[in-house]
Amino acid sequence: MVKESLPNWVHQDSDEGLVHVNVGGLKRSLCSSTLKKFPDTRLGKLLACDSEEDILQVCDDYDVQQKEFYFDRNPGLFPYVLHFYQTGKLHVMEELCVFSFSQEIEYWGIHELHLSPCCHNFYHERKEYIEDRDWDLRSDDQQEPSFNSSFEELSALDKDLAKFKGAWCAELRSYIWLRLEDPGHSTASKVIAVASLSVVLTSIVAMCIHSMPEFQRVDDNEKPIEDPVLTILEEICIACFSAEFVIRLIVAPSRRKFLGNPLNIIDVASILPFYATLALETTDEDSMEENEDLENVGRVVQVLRLMRVLRILKLARHSIGLRALGATVRHSYQEVGLLILFLSVGIS
Repeated sequence: MVKESLPNWVHQDSDEGLVHVNVGGLKRSLCSSTLKKFPDTRLGKLLACDSEEDILQVCDDYDVQQKEFYFDRNPGLFPYVLHFYQTGKLHVMEELCVFSFSQEIEYWGIHELHLSPCCHNFYHERKEYIEDRDWDLRSDDQQEPSFNSSFEELSALDKDLAKFKGAWCAELRSYIWLRLEDPGHSTASKVIAVASLSVVLTSIVAMCIHSMPEFQRVDDNEKPIEDPVLTILEEICIACFSAEFVIRLIVAPSRRKFLGNPLNIIDVASILPFYATLALETTDEDSMEENEDLENVGRVVQVLRLMRVLRILKLARHSIGLRALGATVRHSYQEVGLLILFLSVGIS
């Protein structure tokens, strides 16, 4: 929070006070009244500093005698930052690297929402184009082993670990989270990954066997019944899936981000049909005959049971190749949608 009175390090040689900065050798002076308009930016936070220790948390170095703040950043991009403080709008030139520019404004605490309308479309289109091109180049490279995490995943993991600071049971939660999310972290992480993968494969094999006529049984009334061995095996697998999901949910640094993760959505979709079927089977059969709505629910559950095939997608958690395939489909959603449209017309 910016104070009404200026700190003692601000030069009082003018009515507004000057803040002297040195960005990679480029020296500039800014009015404190200008910085007060943007208190959430890095330079704006300087006005809230009371001690040299607070100042060094914002800048790289501080000259006490000259009262000058030093930032070890690219001086060629700093004029764009200065222009933002003067006008309240960001402008980007076509010759600039948009990712370098994005990292720079992120460092200074300036949000992309401040981009001027004249540069907004160019900036985001260029950024999206480079992301797609980089994705294509990475897809052409040889995939890493299944138990290794990609650089992007490790970077995201580092950001998640930073969120544990100040949270309840932070040390224990981060310890568990790291071993669940990074199979290459330690021997224990690899054991957990192998065990999880084994349960997924066992569940898929059991699902395939269950669909084979040789393993389908009927009771005395010629009604199909579940094979007891396969039923127990499925219950054990579902129990493992549920326990893993609950543990991940409890130790997750951000539950909103966790529930929005496609891999976790797949986890929920793969175990939900089992619990829906179990809830219906525990209902009294007489009630089902009297309640037509409940019978309709039964039909819906039968359809939901087909969703057990989604367990195959759980392999994506252990395979970079499957995750790459999913990301490829997501980046090519327009082409995939057009293909589905053509196939639908042909089938009809």
